[in-house]
Amino acid sequence: MKKITLSNDEIEDLKDLYQSEIDRAQRRIDSLKSILRKIEKGDLGDEKEVAAPKKRGRKPKAKEVAEPTTPKKRGRPKKITAEANKSAQTGEPKKRGRKPKENSETKAEKPKKEPQKVTMKKVKTSPPKKRGRKPKSLRKRLKPTIEDEKIKWNDLIIDIFKSNDKLLQAKDLTMRVLEKLQLPEVEKDRTRMAVATNLTKLTKYEKKIFKYARPDHKIAYYGLAEWFNEDGTLKPEYQNKF
Repeated sequence: MKKITLSNDEIEDLKDLYQSEIDRAQRRIDSLKSILRKIEKGDLGDEKEVAAPKKRGRKPKAKEVAEPTTPKKRGRPKKITAEANKSAQTGEPKKRGRKPKENSETKAEKPKKEPQKVTMKKVKTSPPKKRGRKPKSLRKRLKPTIEDEKIKWNDLIIDIFKSNDKLLQAKDLTMRVLEKLQLPEVEKDRTRMAVATNLTKLTKYEKKIFKYARPDHKIAYYGLAEWFNEDGTLKPEYQNKF
């Protein structure tokens, strides 16, 4: 059998329910004992007539007295019109023929109401905004020049690695580029995208930068190709430069 676990509130509710049932049963027992004591003493109070129990079931149908009725006539009953009813009340014979047409001059001419023109206010509705990415032509790009000099991203990234002389993560490289170009913080996202694009080009296609992950971490680091051996392992002098 499954065990039922109850909370403290549910246990208190059950206790109150059982206690109320016990109190009700106790009052019933006290009432029956009181009646038994009265019967034994003969103290039944004034005698009262006990009404006979009512019989259950349907009441007998009263016999209906058959009244003499006149035989019904066959066929549909005649329709009583308003004129026939009026002639029956006044006693005048019904006139045959069509009703005379009312003269148009006798009718009171009612002024015709001109329909009211309802003017609808024009509400200017703006076209719904399109979801999704903005087209490339509308996206803001990072300025290609700094102080009228074109940014050479490949050379810039390689120079940062050489000046730091250690392996860097992509986010660290982005911060170094911001410092090098003296860009504001609002340009951080666009700078990160430019760094990621050129870092992929240098790593995947030009093979000037290698990607490296430490054995005890899954974080990706980047370094110059000359810092690595032919089998892809780090040279001893750069194994602790992170």
